Amino acid sequence: MTNRPKICIPVTAVTRDEITDTARRFATLPAEMVEWRVDFFAGYEREIPAVTKELKEILGNKELITTIRTTNEGGESNGDRFPYPETICKILSEGKTDYIDVEIHRGKEIVSAVVAEAKANGVKVIGSYHNFEKTPSEEELTAILEEARELGVDIGKAACMPAGTDEEQREDVMRLLSATEKMSAAYPEFPLITMSMGKAGEMSRLYGGLYGSTVSFGCAGKASAPGQIELDAMTAVFDKIYAGGDQISLIGFMGVGKSTISHKLHELTGRPEVDTDKQIVEEQGCPISQIFEEKGEAYFRRLETDLIDELGTLPPGIISCGGGMALRDINVKKLRAIGNIVLLTATPETIYERVKDSTDRPLLNGNMNVPYIRQLMEKRRPFYEKAATIRVATDG
Repeated sequence: MTNRPKICIPVTAVTRDEITDTARRFATLPAEMVEWRVDFFAGYEREIPAVTKELKEILGNKELITTIRTTNEGGESNGDRFPYPETICKILSEGKTDYIDVEIHRGKEIVSAVVAEAKANGVKVIGSYHNFEKTPSEEELTAILEEARELGVDIGKAACMPAGTDEEQREDVMRLLSATEKMSAAYPEFPLITMSMGKAGEMSRLYGGLYGSTVSFGCAGKASAPGQIELDAMTAVFDKIYAGGDQISLIGFMGVGKSTISHKLHELTGRPEVDTDKQIVEEQGCPISQIFEEKGEAYFRRLETDLIDELGTLPPGIISCGGGMALRDINVKKLRAIGNIVLLTATPETIYERVKDSTDRPLLNGNMNVPYIRQLMEKRRPFYEKAATIRVATDG
């Protein structure tokens, strides 16, 4: 089962009374962590350590992150009033918190001082990087997280804004998730928190755990960063994707026999069966060829991705996936999170014989021949083989 990320929600209240009232409400909610954004606080610097003690007492077993950001770091103007790192060190020595957040761009001297003070007081340090303008390259993101690790912090955090066209923003999100996955694999002992901000980045907040992110930031009221998702919505998705499961997902090129084998397995085991293509057709009220023609392949692929969330809540069954389901990395990770993936294979000649009379194969329109089928299969083969945990040939 994929590890379920913890959910952290921010306290962004301005006055001390509002802060403690918010904490009392949060104490009853299903979030494992709470972040107090000190830069929203309109009170005095001398009050801050005492407020952290109050918060810890109110929150009970929930973990507390204490964070101060300046306006240059994407924070509120109140944060500019508090001297840094003096205020951080006072929180560590006189207050009470589980984590302290420090921006790694502040440099080795300040970060090292915070790390030393935190260790002396039994507090963990989150080394953060924020970019509100763009998402760096995968190599740059990896280097940033490696820098955080080398500075001695306990957790590395990166939050970046996708930029450009819709497609470019999606690429930015996937680049950040890819960097997360690589760093998580290279340094499994070094926890990561990563996310893309804004509307385009919502996917990273919901599914970052599939790539190695250990915490996701949501909200229960006022958000502290662009793109934060309401706690109820996050919990609903997490319950579906991160609960584990015993689903059997059949993948493979069109015509390999996914629907046929799914039905046979249903008869043999009594498990319910779901055909993702048929499910989408039923929900959209039109054939797949019409969806491709009117809204495009990218739209259809997003429908597939969204459907998997619902499949995770079903009793253990047989899922017959559309031929392109395994082409998106996020789909594969979701399917693995809810069960096993079985790759069905067949030769191009076999597939041609099975689909040559079909009128609902939009990818083969005008190209219903063995050479084209072979060409398309070769393009997809690496994706299928990477996704599969089991392989079965269906020729003959």
